[in-house]
Amino acid sequence: MTKIMMREPFVKEIQPISKDLIENPSSSLVITLSKSGDALSLFSDDIWDYSATSSLMRTINFRTKIKNLSSSINTDGREFKSAVKFLKVFALNWICEMNGCSMSKLNGDLVAISFLISYCVNNNIELDNVFADPNAICFLVTNSSAEKQIGLYLGKIQRFIDTASVLNRNNFWCNIQPSEEFSSSLRKTRKSFPETSQGLQTMIIPSRIYQNLLKDTIESLQIFNKHAEKISYVFSARTKVRDEALRLDQSMPISKLNKSQTSLVSFYWKTALKRDKKLTNILAELTDLNIIKNASWLSLTISLGQIQMKSAFVIAAFTGMRKNELLSIPFNGLRHIHSDTGNIPVVWSTTTKLESNGVPRFTKWVTGSIVEEAFEAAKFITQGVLNWSANKSQVAEDESKLPLFFSIENGKSGKPHPHFDYATTALNSNLIQKIMSSEHLLISEQDLKEVSQFLYGDEIPNNIKLGEPWPLGFHQFRRSLAVYAASSGYVSYPTLKSQLKHISMMMTVYYTDSNSRAINILGNGPEVKAMQKEWQEAQARVESDNLHELLDSRVTLTGAAGKNLQKRKVENKLPKFLDNRNSTKKAVKNGKIRYRSTLVGGCMSIKPCDKGAGVLASACISCENAVFSPESKSILLQTKDFYKSQLTLDIPKRVHHEYEVSIKKIDSLLSVLEVNQEK
Repeated sequence: MTKIMMREPFVKEIQPISKDLIENPSSSLVITLSKSGDALSLFSDDIWDYSATSSLMRTINFRTKIKNLSSSINTDGREFKSAVKFLKVFALNWICEMNGCSMSKLNGDLVAISFLISYCVNNNIELDNVFADPNAICFLVTNSSAEKQIGLYLGKIQRFIDTASVLNRNNFWCNIQPSEEFSSSLRKTRKSFPETSQGLQTMIIPSRIYQNLLKDTIESLQIFNKHAEKISYVFSARTKVRDEALRLDQSMPISKLNKSQTSLVSFYWKTALKRDKKLTNILAELTDLNIIKNASWLSLTISLGQIQMKSAFVIAAFTGMRKNELLSIPFNGLRHIHSDTGNIPVVWSTTTKLESNGVPRFTKWVTGSIVEEAFEAAKFITQGVLNWSANKSQVAEDESKLPLFFSIENGKSGKPHPHFDYATTALNSNLIQKIMSSEHLLISEQDLKEVSQFLYGDEIPNNIKLGEPWPLGFHQFRRSLAVYAASSGYVSYPTLKSQLKHISMMMTVYYTDSNSRAINILGNGPEVKAMQKEWQEAQARVESDNLHELLDSRVTLTGAAGKNLQKRKVENKLPKFLDNRNSTKKAVKNGKIRYRSTLVGGCMSIKPCDKGAGVLASACISCENAVFSPESKSILLQTKDFYKSQLTLDIPKRVHHEYEVSIKKIDSLLSVLEVNQEK
């Protein structure tokens, strides 16, 4: 979707009630409970008491919200009571779509909608037309106390009508669909009163930079792991030098080295370099391999920080984990699930996004075997730092209490991470900038064109400039995973929702916004050598299975490629490689045939699609490589509904036209599918 409706709530003082109960709420419906479990507020109450879950703001007064803006209306009359009831019903449905929220969030949202409800009451307008009259926007602007509030209220109303547009089959939201005049007035007014809290959606990493970064990162980790034994010798030498220099009693507590201790260890280290030829040779070799910049201990510690960062890059890219979830990975966080097709690697960590009120939950992320390189490097560094850092070595007895990303400087003496006995590294942005400053990772004209295409020609953010490092953030790996996975056609929204640890599907859809305009990084480009072999094998197996399922089905196929495939089957003229799945798999790998899922059906194009398929159904329907079956009908209807909802939003005219064309072509194809189904 072009605009976000709501972000995942962090604090949930208010929990949603079952949709079945709120569809036609009875007066006796229990809304809130006391701490002892007794009913505290009923639907019939005009004030709902949330004191059991909220310590600051305890109540929501629906009556006052309407009364404050409808002073001339009889508060004992039917119209006023109907308005209060409508506000309460709206609140229940809105809470449900947000999947819970804080008291302050709900109160602000209800104040915004109260302006529109009060306008309807004051002007004898049916409440179902709350998003119909553009003059209601003027009423809000006139009666708000500050410009900043106006912008915030208008932003909230935008999210209301976005939700109503998308959920147009829901029994509640379908009755309050926004009019074109209302939506247009809201867009114009928001330009005068911008929402100060609004921010840009997280960018995806351009495909060239994304692939080069992953390729470089994986190669760096592989080289580091290959020479781990030599680095281990350096670690042992450093530990030995420290112990010889300090000669501490083992009963002494662990602490960070003070200035005099640091100077003493440095002196002993220089002496060790003169007498230990193996040590100096290893440092020289590590320099030649570009693992370190120069043959010094400081250079090695800087390199270790970069390797930790690169390990985090790989895990983030291949799991979609948030930064705080990465830092919560324990030392033994990589496990495997055993299946008939082999062992599936999973990363275990803690997230605060799956439970109410941010309660931590230990859970898993499915990933690929490539993260084993990242874990190997990060674990090696953690074990080394436990030995040579601070004033003496330490052994971690419980690996679940040891972080994977151990702080090199403060691991033993710093403030422990909430889930561990030690401090974790900061994964700071300065180190990211150094990594991104490599010449072949700097922003090119191609990258700018790709970003512009992805944004539908909208203005490119100010921090993205030609010839400068890409402003990388960890959340971009998460967004890029969602977008590129969705654009591949092989990953469903429920799967992404589970992988990204979203509570609501709405957030997953938001993350994958504009996925059809993203480059298919899982294509045949030379940049993806690091993942190419594994991907091609899986790709060929899946496409072979899908093709044979299609051929074995007894349904009538539609679309140019679908009709041709079915005709050749009837005439017994199918290629020999379609005799069995193994032969088909080889043919897919050799580029003789392809079949992959799209948003609305299937595609048999040998070459990657460059027609905008995925979101633009018109590109698929009129394509010579398209395959449709009766199963396409439901997804076509969903896609059509999505397009209709987008037409109500503030989108470029070109995109508006593309969606209108898609709707017409979907209607035409649906009629063909229905005829075929009746045969």
